[in-house]
Formats: sequence, structure tokens, C-alpha cells
Amino acid sequence: MINKKTLIPAAIVLLTLASGAFGQTEEGANLDILRYKINAELLPDSHTLKAQTQVTFKALKQTQSAVFEMNGSLIISSVKGPDGKTALQFIQDRVNDLNVRVNLGQLYEAGAEITLTFEYAGPLATPEGGPVPDRKLAYVGPEGCYLFYASRWFPFHGYASDRALSEITFTVPNNWTVTGHSAAPVVIGTPSSLPAPTGSQTATAPPKLAGAQTATPPKSTATTKDNRKTFTFVETEPVLPGSFAAGPFITRTISSGGFQIDLNVLPGSEARIEEFGREIAQMLQFYSTRFSPYPYGPRFLVAEIDDESLDSYSGTGILFLPHYQLVSEKSLPIDDIAREVAYQWWGQSVGMKSFDDVWLSQGLAQYSSVLYRESQQSQAEFQGTLSEIIELALAFEQEASISRAPAQLNDQSPAYRSVIFYKGAYVFNMLRGTIGDEKFFNLIKTYYTTFKGRNAGIDDFESLAEKAAGANLRGFFGLWVDSTGVPEFKVDYAIIRTKEGKFKVRGTVRQNLDSFRGPVTLALEAEGSKEMKTTIDLKGTSADFEISSESKPLDVIVDPENRYLRISESLRSSVVVRRGIQHFQREEYAEAEEQFIAALKINPRSSWAWYNRGLLYMEQRNWQKARSDGFDQVLVGDLEPAWLEVWSYIYRGNCYDAEGQRERAVAEYDKARDNGNDYNGAQKAVEKYKAQPFKRERSSSASN
Repeated sequence: MINKKTLIPAAIVLLTLASGAFGQTEEGANLDILRYKINAELLPDSHTLKAQTQVTFKALKQTQSAVFEMNGSLIISSVKGPDGKTALQFIQDRVNDLNVRVNLGQLYEAGAEITLTFEYAGPLATPEGGPVPDRKLAYVGPEGCYLFYASRWFPFHGYASDRALSEITFTVPNNWTVTGHSAAPVVIGTPSSLPAPTGSQTATAPPKLAGAQTATPPKSTATTKDNRKTFTFVETEPVLPGSFAAGPFITRTISSGGFQIDLNVLPGSEARIEEFGREIAQMLQFYSTRFSPYPYGPRFLVAEIDDESLDSYSGTGILFLPHYQLVSEKSLPIDDIAREVAYQWWGQSVGMKSFDDVWLSQGLAQYSSVLYRESQQSQAEFQGTLSEIIELALAFEQEASISRAPAQLNDQSPAYRSVIFYKGAYVFNMLRGTIGDEKFFNLIKTYYTTFKGRNAGIDDFESLAEKAAGANLRGFFGLWVDSTGVPEFKVDYAIIRTKEGKFKVRGTVRQNLDSFRGPVTLALEAEGSKEMKTTIDLKGTSADFEISSESKPLDVIVDPENRYLRISESLRSSVVVRRGIQHFQREEYAEAEEQFIAALKINPRSSWAWYNRGLLYMEQRNWQKARSDGFDQVLVGDLEPAWLEVWSYIYRGNCYDAEGQRERAVAEYDKARDNGNDYNGAQKAVEKYKAQPFKRERSSSASN
């Protein structure tokens, strides 16, 4: 699936298509694709893909036409009917809907199986023709190639929902490797040994073999006169096919935790292969224990792509990572990689009935990442993670409900990510808190085993959740999935001293949503005693409480463990900062500055707001202002979170370096070293900049 950062820094312009970048057409329900047979040739010097694709599908309704989605850069030269000879009429829209409408030449009844053969070719060098206007999802060039399922480099329909069998053959330069998942051994040969499909041929699958196979060529491989060879990949179970990478890869295998991670990188990107491989193996092991065994065998593929694509992308059995991540000196982007690995369960193995159900994939993958972080963190660190997710979830919460976001929001917009990824993840966390850990994790396992290899909808998940909970959860799903708005808790109380010299706290908890129902925890802080907790059943907008204490009460805290997604005075500033970060990542600098200033009006001591303001001015090469109106203010602010201090010293040093004040820069790096915090590779950065002066690199907006 597709992602954009915390890890996913991509300045993506909103699409005009109502269905979004990765949505699907309404007419797709008329057919069900059964299998593909594709012969594709990659011509790197001309950035060209040439292909013949045979599509076999079942008509779900009586029809004499079929509509497929297709990349607009690829020009279809012919579509032939089931006999492999009769040319059919078609219309290709290469600009707006990115589809091809085929007149089948006769009326077919529901249930009929039909095979069409498409011939097409075209350049894949820029985002033009693809579903995302400023990011490449498919590329062919001298340095390498990548083809994402989402790029629509072959005719398909029903994004992320229509699975199919496949046999896909690539012809490539002799010094190239092609990597992608195959449920059967990858066949390597000469182009002439694999005839193009004709007539109504169907792919004959070899014996089933589980596991992702990296197509690493043997030492001696037959070649043709033009020095080219072929790789053939076969899927014997229906999947979302078509995600591959090719190039002069260096392939390294990391074996860890019962998994083999095959990492395919270009020369110069090998330094951190083992670190990436071992972390990914640990993620696979964790998810296999939490959910169910990894669905694609003991091997997992990683392939390098360029920095002009997405910041990560997951296909069946394969993860694509850009060059800059593989060579970065900062800590691994654990949150983002863990989310991408989780898509193997939620999106690849368990699919969606339609794009409207995408919360079940993207929200659950994001929450899987949260669970992985929880397994690696202390309780205090995990509370920080939940606070981060809350801020991201609230940034655009009012834009659309989770169930309506796929239809109302562009799926590459910050608002969509906020609602589907982060609010979506937090809803799973709240469901866990509502029904308890044991029932929640049993529910997730049941959901996976029930729908493995199938497609599910939100209604299906709600039904399973009610069975797991043994209770009606319509109120929960109605409030958090079907509606917008979050509660804001406020508490009024009085402290009463008893005749025995003890204390009672009597008060009322209020919140603003009539539809809210649920248990709410209250924590009482008192002098010289541990925190005392009580739980009230809040139905509607208010409920009374009473807490007894041996010691003098100091404060009453509502929902201290962040069970509910909610707004508060302390959160308002951070939420506005998150909006500013989204503008910053899209290079909308004036809008970003406006949001940071607005956040500081709410909380003038917000180090988080000052810090991002400093990063903004650094991006604009305004070094003095980055210090004075950014990092200097961070250090006299609230320093929440604590790692802002060490990175502010580092960035102040960078600013001095950029101005040629080396001695002052080194003094700042020494302060960062003495601070000792190593968040996101801070100490390695200190060593680097002490050894040689800072030079402006790729934007680091919100990268910490």
C-alpha cells in the first residue's frame, strides 16, 4: 500500500479525481479478473515498457463492454478478442479517468469467462500518466526499474480488491536482476524460450511453492544476441499482482528469526543492509505471533527505488524503499517500515471489498506499527507514542468521518492520512480498551483467518467485533467510525475534609458529545501518596463522581491513560503544529509559517512549534532567523518532547556552519554531545558535523 511520511515526505498535489489517487471506477463491479499472462520488455535506454497482456475475466452481469484502469503513459495499440485474432474497438482515456473501455463485440451472459489480449507500449520516466501527479509509481531507466501495482502498468480494475492468478515474464538486460514475489520458482531463460500468449491460452501454474523468491540469476545464463534474458514469476493463488523491481542489483540475504530478507540495492546503497534486514525480520516475527503466520512464506523482499517515487510502497511479498532512506545516517524510520510490513497482512492477504473499506487496511496497518513500537518501548515511551498519534489524528479530524473519508478526501492529502491512518489507528486502540486485550487480539486473529485471501468490509469487521465482545458495539462504531467530532473532558470538583481528617473529592465530569457512552477513568493526585484511580460510567454529557483520599488532594485528571481520542487545551497547540508540518512537507511555506505562529499564540512556550519554525527557516536558508526565531526559543520553552533540546543544539550548529562561523558551530555540537540524548541518531550526527562542517542536505522537515 501507499504511504507518505512521518516517513513519507512527498509533496503531493491534490488530485481532481473524485475517487482519489488509488480509488476505483464505479463500473468495475461488472467483472472479476481471474488471471493474467503478461510478457513485458524493459528498454532502459529509451525509458520504455512494451507489453502484451492477456486478461481473463468473468462477467458478473450481462454485458458487451468492459472497463479497465490503465496508466496514461502507455499507449494501447490493439485489443483482441478471445480468439486472439479479432480486433475489438476500444477507447483509451489517458488524461482524466486513466482507463480503457473495450467493446466486446457481442453480448456475454453473466458467468461467461472472456479473454482479451492487450498490446501496448510507452515511456515510464516521469509521473505523467500515473495516478499521482508529482510522484513516480512506475519507472524504467538505465539505472533501474520499478513497477508498482498501483501504477496501473497493466490493465486491471477494482484497486486493491480484485485479486488474480498471474504469470508475468520480463525481458531485461543481461546484467539485470528482476525481483518480485512468486509462489513458484522463478524461471530464468532467453526471450525466445517464452512465447507470447495467443488465443485463449491460460497460464498453467507449476507446482505450488510457498515463499517469496528473489530472481537471482545463476552464474551461467543463456543470452540472446542482444544480450538480454527473461525472468518469469507465477502466482498460484489470487493476489494483487504486478509489483516488481529490476536493475543491476546487489542482492544480500539476511537470515534472522526464521525469515530470510532479500535486500536488492544498487551499488553504493549497501552500508545499512543488515540493519534494515534484521529489523524487518523482527517485525515479521512479531506480526506472525500477534496475528497469524506471515502469508507468503519464509522469504521477504526489499528493493531500492529512487527518491522521486513514494517514501515507501508495499506489494505482495515485497517492500520498496527510496535511496535516501537506505543511506541516511539517522535512526531507521521504525514507524513507517513497521506499517509497510503490516500491509502484508492488512491489504495484501486480507483485502477490501471496496476502497470505502480502506480503514481496515491502512488504519490497522498503522495500528500494527503502534503495537510493534509498544513491544519495544517502556510504558512511559509508549504513552508518548499514543500522544503523537493523537496529535496526528486530530489535525484534520473534522474534515470527514473514517467511513466517508475515502469518498470525500483525496487519498494523498494530509487530511486523508490524518483521518484514515492516525484516527483510524487510534480507533483500533480504543476498541482494544473497550473490549480488553484478550478479546481484542482474538478478534484480530479471527478477522485475519476468516478473510485471508478474501475481501472484507467494515460491516464484516463490526460483526466479528460484536461476537468477540459479546455486546452490541453499534454505538462505538457509530461514534468513532461513522461520525466526526471528539470529546473534550472538563472536570469541576470540590475538596471536603472529613471529621476523621481525611478527604473527599466530589465533582462532575463534563464533555460535549451527546452520543458519547463509555467508562471514563479519573486519577486523583494527592500529597505524599500514589495516584488513586476510579472509573465512572459516562452516558451523555456529564456524570458525578466521588473519590476518597487519606492525603490532601492536588488535582483530578480525566482519562490519564489516553483511552479516548479527545481534545484538550494542552493538545490544541500541538494539533496546529501538525497542520503546519503538513504544509511544510508540501512546500507550502507561507501556510506552514502561519500555522506555527497560530500555535504559538495558543502556547507561547511550545518548543515543538518553535522547533518546526526553525526548520522552516533553515529550509529557506534564513540561518539567523532559524536560530533567533526557532532553535533559541526551543531551549527556553517547555522542551516537550525532551529530544528537542539535543537537535536544537545540532541545528544551531548547522546554522553557524552555514554562515561560516565554524568555532561557534563546534561549540553547539559539543553542547549536543554533552546532552547525551541519542534520539534519531543525534550523537552520530554530532560526530559527523564535528568532523566536517554542515552542508545543506535533503529537507528534514518534521523528520525527527
